Amino acid sequence: LVPPDILKKMYVLRRILNPMGTVDAIEFLLGKLRETKVNAEFFEKMNT
Repeated sequence: LVPPDILKKMYVLRRILNPMGTVDAIEFLLGKLRETKVNAEFFEKMNT
């Protein structure tokens, strides 16, 4: 259901967020998501 390139980026994102505390992870993710208009743009900006 998810294209392989996006799935790979999702795994990278999960590995980045995992060691963070819950609040830190949510704040980090929301900060990054606010920089883009849509989720596809967010994943496109990831450098993997």
